[in-house]
Amino acid sequence: MIFLIWLTVFISVFLLAYSVLQYVGKRQRVKELVGNPAAAPVSSSILKSSGPEGGLQKLTVDVLSYAGNWATADPERMNRTQQLLVQAGIRHPQAPVMFFGARVLLAVIVPFPLLLSFIVRGQVTPKNLLLAFILAVVGFFLPSIWLNFRVRGRQNRLDKALPDILDLLVICIESGLALQAALNKVAEEIRHTYKDFYDELQIVVAEIRAGIPWDEAFDHLGKRTGVQSIKSLVGMMVQSEKLGVSIGQSLRHHGDFTRTQRILRVEEKAAKLPVKILFPLVFCILPVMFLVLLGPTIIYVLERFPMIKKPR
Repeated sequence: MIFLIWLTVFISVFLLAYSVLQYVGKRQRVKELVGNPAAAPVSSSILKSSGPEGGLQKLTVDVLSYAGNWATADPERMNRTQQLLVQAGIRHPQAPVMFFGARVLLAVIVPFPLLLSFIVRGQVTPKNLLLAFILAVVGFFLPSIWLNFRVRGRQNRLDKALPDILDLLVICIESGLALQAALNKVAEEIRHTYKDFYDELQIVVAEIRAGIPWDEAFDHLGKRTGVQSIKSLVGMMVQSEKLGVSIGQSLRHHGDFTRTQRILRVEEKAAKLPVKILFPLVFCILPVMFLVLLGPTIIYVLERFPMIKKPR
């Protein structure tokens, strides 16, 4: 009964706080638009490209945004977070604010059930409060851990796809297509195979169509992805253009070099494997093997020679 009362109070306070925040946020947004007409949203195309937002999804975005506005960090940290989100493939205009809002909400939500059970059972002690605080810290850092894993996974996928992309580019360029047409053709070919690279190539093509030089567009590609092999590709293409070398030939050599690098990384990981497996082998596998091999022998000796047994 007490638990239901506490749950009802929590839901009521949450809904009341959300209603107040939504009302205040709308009034503030209207004031900004009236005071500065140039502040109208300019990212409607980005919002449309991110997919339709249903009622529950829109509610989640609003809650995370409002919570993130309270916990917004300094501009430098916000820029770093936005760069990591772009490297993870998240380009929503409110993504940085929602990220910080998720950190705040998880810091409250994760320890809440445990803290509520302590309150209901009357076990509010310093030790229990310390445990709830540890859970709050874990919840606060969970979005950062998830973001790092997502960035690393996406960068690995882009790095693995690069040699195949370069082979397709070489075929298209050597068949007589211009660079922009070759990028369009490669993007269509990899649309269902390498979705991450398809999105990045679409952005590169859009920037070239907008009048940005192709070297700057590829430089933006390297900064967006954060993959070292793509950055090396950009430098190689710029150097080939300055020296007058065929871009197709340079791409072919860079594709071979990328595959060689991949083989070397695999060999490096294989060479590190014996050292990494040493500690599990010594502390986990060998004790069990000794127990299985010597255990029956020790039992047999103790049963056959009772004088070895310790006196009771």
